[in-house]
Amino acid sequence: MEKGRSTKDWRPHGWVRVRMRVSVATDTGKVRQRNEDSYVVDTVRGLFAVCDGMGGHRGGDVASRLAVRSIHAWIKDNPPGSSITPLEGAIQHANRMVWEESQKDAELKDMGTTATAALIWENRLFIGHVGDSALYLIRNQQIDKLTRDHTLAEQMVSKGLITGEESRNSAYNHILTRAIGIAPRVEIDSCQIPLAYGDVILICSDGLSDLLTPQQMLEIYRQNPGDLDKIAEELVQTALSRGGHDNITLILLLID
Repeated sequence: MEKGRSTKDWRPHGWVRVRMRVSVATDTGKVRQRNEDSYVVDTVRGLFAVCDGMGGHRGGDVASRLAVRSIHAWIKDNPPGSSITPLEGAIQHANRMVWEESQKDAELKDMGTTATAALIWENRLFIGHVGDSALYLIRNQQIDKLTRDHTLAEQMVSKGLITGEESRNSAYNHILTRAIGIAPRVEIDSCQIPLAYGDVILICSDGLSDLLTPQQMLEIYRQNPGDLDKIAEELVQTALSRGGHDNITLILLLID
């Protein structure tokens, strides 16, 4: 398992000073031959994102790496301030970059990736989301999923055809209805919420969220209060112990 160090940071100059701690972990898992997940952590700009290359598609790892680089580059060149949805431009830019690359190379045709990104600006959390990676907020010892999976199973849940619990084991749970790079433009879910001291943000690929329920994630958090590296390690090891059938990547962020 590749792990990232916890860090503390004060963002300089135009960025509101928010102190944070971060831990990152990624693992290929027990079944996949390569890790098609990619991530970006930029505490200076308050940008955090996970992209999961589409399994079974050529170039999934290329798509996820290109997407995180494109999101990061866009935020560097277009710092938030004027836009109420600063991540929409970044993710749309990433979608265009992946789409154009897939059209140039027959080996990369039909490649795609998810993208779930968080941006902290002026004590607010901005979220941009496409696909079935996920973002959770832990606050006051409770956990809430702030993103909605763009899958056929989730559509069936919304129509009352199956329950949320049934969707976890549904064959339709991995059929994406939206992804980065499969068309020239993509529909992006975006929202923003105010942050509070002690908030914990968890961004992860479905290699984690498929195998642990939100309550199980919360229990691991409660057992290791404040130790982000330990929490990250326990989350990954639990997913591996339950089969590890996909790549596992997570970013844990504590507003401190």
